[in-house]
Amino acid sequence: MLPRRLNNLLHPKIGEVWMLHRVVEQRSTTSNQRSLEVTPDWLEQRIFAYQQRGYRFVSLDNIGKTRRWIAITLDDGYRDNLSVALPFFRKFQVPFCIYVTTGFIDNKQSMWWYPGQSLALNLEELCTLAADPLCTIGAHTVNHPHLSQLPFDSQLHEIQTSQLQLQNILNRPIHHFSYPHGDYNYQTINICRQTGFRTAVTTNGRTVRDNYNPLQLDRINVVQPN
Repeated sequence: MLPRRLNNLLHPKIGEVWMLHRVVEQRSTTSNQRSLEVTPDWLEQRIFAYQQRGYRFVSLDNIGKTRRWIAITLDDGYRDNLSVALPFFRKFQVPFCIYVTTGFIDNKQSMWWYPGQSLALNLEELCTLAADPLCTIGAHTVNHPHLSQLPFDSQLHEIQTSQLQLQNILNRPIHHFSYPHGDYNYQTINICRQTGFRTAVTTNGRTVRDNYNPLQLDRINVVQPN
């Protein structure tokens, strides 16, 4: 592999994938939760600033078709993705992808980083989101594990089952995947390839260059300052 500096010279930046989790009217008081939350006003300013610089906001299915693009993604599947994020993205006609952890649907499992709170989408809310043409639904495993720490069969179950569950719920193919915690290994990548995912995103904080691997798609964590 080429040293990063040389690779960056030979392969120019073409776009960015943003990682969000929640769009909320009011952020939490706990710092580790606040880092997952952005407000509509702040996000609007960021989107406008990138548009002024010539960036276009595109869906994951349209990345790489032009230069200077941004794709917005949200992990886990929070209820406010419907109540706050969807009206916001509709207002500005910005496509977005939500990676859903299927074990969280209907709060069957708790999001342990929000103890005592029921924040996950239910089935009806998920279907409402999926029906909007701006929204793409992607898979994010069943239980949100560190995949690289699991044996092959367990990785396969987490990845393939989440895809099949979402396909059965929405009656459509699921082409995009997000590695929980940004954690994966070569087996994970091979499973995503064999399962037919077009893209799988990381959390490595880098911009996308013209030689990108779609199953190790660079992604930037977008954090609103405190």
